[in-house]
Amino acid sequence: MPPAVAIVVPVTAIVCIVGLLALLRKFENDERMAMIEKGLTPTQKESMRVNPASALRWGCLFMGVGLGIFIANIIDSMRDENNEAIYPALILFFGGLGLLISYYIQLKLDERSK
Repeated sequence: MPPAVAIVVPVTAIVCIVGLLALLRKFENDERMAMIEKGLTPTQKESMRVNPASALRWGCLFMGVGLGIFIANIIDSMRDENNEAIYPALILFFGGLGLLISYYIQLKLDERSK
């Protein structure tokens, strides 16, 4: 494959995706403006609301994945043999552990709020 194609394809894909998102945003804005001109109140997006439980879940997941990578790197540097299975195993294990921790934290928060 020529080097020019290797550069043009990803750049074209990124430009097309950004253009499509801009076009969708423009149509959404036009629709909202038409509703305002007719005297209707546009509905608020559901995505504008922040869910604290979701932030907790993602935070614990990413901390678990980071801890899994860190521990896998430590174990890999201490061992002489090349064991490639340790990275995905520990990443998945600590990611799942992070999700379990976020679940139990959310249970405690829900008990306190009642």
